[in-house]
Amino acid sequence: MKLFITALAALVLFTTIPVRANAGPLKINVAEFNVSGVPNNDSLKQTLQGILTSRLSPDLVQLVEKPDQAEILVIGSYAQFGKMFSMDVLIKDKGNSSLTKVFEQGEGQEDVLPAIGRLARKIDTELAKRTVTTTSPSPSPAASQIPGQNNYTVRDTTPAQGAADSWSSAPLNGVFSSIAMGRTHSSGERELFVAGEQTIRAYLKGSELRLVAEITIPASGKILAIDTADLDRDGSPELYVTIIDREAASSRVYQFNGTAFVMIAEKLPWFFRGIGNEVTSRTIYAQEIENGVSYYGDVKELTKSNARFTAINPLRLPRTANIFNFNRLSGVKGKNNVVVLNEDGYLVIYSPEGSEVWKSSEKFGGSESFFKSEIRTHARSTRDLDRWMFLEQRIMLLKEGTVIVPRNEGTLSFGNIRAFDKYALFAFDWTGAVLKEKWHTRLSPGYLADYAVDQTSREVLLLEVVKKPGLFDKRTTVISINKID
Repeated sequence: MKLFITALAALVLFTTIPVRANAGPLKINVAEFNVSGVPNNDSLKQTLQGILTSRLSPDLVQLVEKPDQAEILVIGSYAQFGKMFSMDVLIKDKGNSSLTKVFEQGEGQEDVLPAIGRLARKIDTELAKRTVTTTSPSPSPAASQIPGQNNYTVRDTTPAQGAADSWSSAPLNGVFSSIAMGRTHSSGERELFVAGEQTIRAYLKGSELRLVAEITIPASGKILAIDTADLDRDGSPELYVTIIDREAASSRVYQFNGTAFVMIAEKLPWFFRGIGNEVTSRTIYAQEIENGVSYYGDVKELTKSNARFTAINPLRLPRTANIFNFNRLSGVKGKNNVVVLNEDGYLVIYSPEGSEVWKSSEKFGGSESFFKSEIRTHARSTRDLDRWMFLEQRIMLLKEGTVIVPRNEGTLSFGNIRAFDKYALFAFDWTGAVLKEKWHTRLSPGYLADYAVDQTSREVLLLEVVKKPGLFDKRTTVISINKID
């Protein structure tokens, strides 16, 4: 039963409703659920109450603690019959004594949380009927822009293939966690690389997305990230693949010749991250790990001479920085400040000397990508045989200095379980004193696994996981492209 409650508390699904005007939120009291058909139902009563409450739209709902303070009472029940379950809710309007019933049912524990999400949407719909006086006009299918100096163009409907400012691929079977760009050919086709845990694919993006090559790594390994750069400046960029294999870094470097991957190095002892505006001038940074899970030593620059790679020039970074969570900002007198997305999700700016000069009040980032190691000393203190380390989202800088960082939402992170179902991109200017927001995109459904920026075309490429595991659904991934105006 404890595992069941843990699974329930692990995820959050947010609901989307029309924007309302001239109507305040309703005062709502959500009662503890009546539970039958499961053992230890006292614990589940409050768990279901809390999860449903978190899904109700804050635009519609003002939660109150006591029923006599409420305008609307929400009374729920959960009944389990073998593998099947049913959740039923009675919505009672104290003002006119009207009653409305809504329900959801499903099969298996993995469908409980999606069912609560669906149930919350039905409740929101019923509440909206009671409060909407005027409704904002529906967005037109034309491009919608967030006001700002540099606008990010998005569409409220799926754009047509080949649209000038927005494009989305057909779903790719499977889940991919990392994306990188290669060369742009004279034909206008662009090389795109995506990677999952054991697979790397090469695509050509012209008017359509065309699969060109695919390779896999040994089953004992796991791909954490991919990056591209032309370190020896020979006009043929390399693909840097961060791999962990049996608790040790065992990374690889490939070149793509247009039709196939050619491995030029393997079993390299570093994790990689590419930082820089263009593939031709990008720097690859490297860092070692120890004990299968801890970052070790300094972050250094990677150099290439034929098939030989060396890590040199250690960076002076804050203690909270690692290979996956930092970038460098231009500062006064040619010195670089460092921006770090720390383990709690806050953006922090450090001076060249390492002192903290600014910290965000909101959280950003959020990643489901991780590596882990079995460490017995850790197990004794936490009762978990595995120690988990989550990668962070990239912090990107545009040529003019704009800082780009994503935010994934939609989870109650519980232990090592993470799942996100909404995301947005944020852009900031560093004034020398604060990071000042320039724009952000609308909140979009799905989990943003990774992204890349094409500085030449001023486009952002998004790697979106658009389905989550369910009883019948498989996870799929979509590549989408949007303009930065």
